[in-house]
Amino acid sequence: MLFGVKDIALLEHGCKALEVDSYKSLMILGIPEDCNHEEFEEIIRVPLKPLGKFEVAGKAFLEEERSKAAIIRLEEDLNYAVIPREIKGKGGMWRVVYMPRKQDVEFLTKLNLFLQSEGRTVEDVARVLRQELCPTGTGPSELPARKCQVPGPGEKLGARAPAGTDGARPLDSTEKQGKAGDDKRGKRKHKKSRRRHHASDKKL
Repeated sequence: MLFGVKDIALLEHGCKALEVDSYKSLMILGIPEDCNHEEFEEIIRVPLKPLGKFEVAGKAFLEEERSKAAIIRLEEDLNYAVIPREIKGKGGMWRVVYMPRKQDVEFLTKLNLFLQSEGRTVEDVARVLRQELCPTGTGPSELPARKCQVPGPGEKLGARAPAGTDGARPLDSTEKQGKAGDDKRGKRKHKKSRRRHHASDKKL
């Protein structure tokens, strides 16, 4: 999961205020005001168990989100493979924020600065990628499905092909009229030649 610079800065600020190592800490966001400490610890106990021993280092109320944030201090280094991205808690899903690997921090900072200069966010990029990878509509380059007809018993393949699909173009009315005219002209020529033949016989 990608975090914005704002989330990482908030985590670092909280860890600095509580004097804990940000690379051995998590921040949980979205905790409702009416969730007491006992409820909170019970909810996070199972999802964070794969990370080893931990304790709640402190909490703060965030005015912008109208909810609380909690800093969790871990005894061991972050195991990125088992960190939950979200926790199903009271009032909905709670977001889990953690420090990226040290080599990724510079890249994320540059990415967010670039997106800010373009008036975009990481969420915008993710949405575009989802649309590109999972299109919902039929693209213009897709070909329509071709209908196939299975020949009946004793018939050869293509014997029942409808007119116009066997490669021969049917004659239209103009072509038919043209052929009829040619036949008539041929008959007239034949009659004229016969008359000439009879006339020559009479002269003889």
